[in-house]
Amino acid sequence: MTTTTVPSAFAPSARMLVVLRNALLPILLVAEVIFFTVAAPGFLSAANLANVVINSADLALLAAGVTLVVLLAGIDVSVGPMLGVVAWVGATLFVAGTPPPLVVVIALLLGGALGAVNGALVVGGRISPIITTLGTAAIFKTVLFILWDSTDVFAGPVVPALGPARAGGLPLVGLVVLAVFGVLAYVLRHRVFGRRLFAIGNDAEGARLLGVPVGRTAFAAYVLVGVLVGLAALIYVGRVGVVQATAGNELTLPAIAAVVVGGTSILGGEGGVLRTLGGLAFIALLQNGVVLMGVPPLWNGVLVGAAVALAVAFDVLTRRTLDKRIGARK
Repeated sequence: MTTTTVPSAFAPSARMLVVLRNALLPILLVAEVIFFTVAAPGFLSAANLANVVINSADLALLAAGVTLVVLLAGIDVSVGPMLGVVAWVGATLFVAGTPPPLVVVIALLLGGALGAVNGALVVGGRISPIITTLGTAAIFKTVLFILWDSTDVFAGPVVPALGPARAGGLPLVGLVVLAVFGVLAYVLRHRVFGRRLFAIGNDAEGARLLGVPVGRTAFAAYVLVGVLVGLAALIYVGRVGVVQATAGNELTLPAIAAVVVGGTSILGGEGGVLRTLGGLAFIALLQNGVVLMGVPPLWNGVLVGAAVALAVAFDVLTRRTLDKRIGARK
């Protein structure tokens, strides 16, 4: 379910379109690495690549969560502000001397609860996912601002050093991310829950007629997004060490970018977390490379936004073209 295929009976042009969809990201990644290797000395150094892994670990977990709801033909634009709320709670608990294992449990439960709010509104309230999560994003931002109350939470001196920690010479957070992506990839490919996500994304009404519990599956997906946000929030606190009023807001767009650039269709029913991992690599290396080149940070948003727009346009255009050609063969 991670690659697009087309029967051999289809026209060569359709097969070429499928090849292009599957090969475009690897080609772009190679071109990106070559460009920044030449333009930004030190880009391929072990120290810089380790920094890329550490600085993008929280983003990776947000992107993994967003992938699940995009597979449903939904979206969640509240993941960044949601992370900010959980990060504030986690940092405050760390500063208060709460045992780290308990902080982890609370963060995961709080993230799951906030995700459940999104799921309840989307499924129970039958509100569009984009409208729902735009609304909850605004609520989460306001909640964080109220909690913040003009006082940053400095957790650096007491929070476990999640960012710099190593395991066998590798960044520990990178291993955590790989483990999460591995589990999710297995679930999407081999478990009933994963197959249901794809079925709903392809045709929700058809899936319902076949007995798939559409509402329950969608609700579970949003809860799982929240749990992943909770884990990402802990990594964020360990990486940054301080929680401010705008914590997490900068992560929403790159998380969505990693998903759509990776090739998970915004129309639902096609893609997966392994594709998102490729998209994440492209976005993380892009952000790192422009910093090494001395490009003003504001341009990061422009580049990531452009990547999202182009990826969505390419996805919609090629998906509709393939659907028309497949339909013409029936």
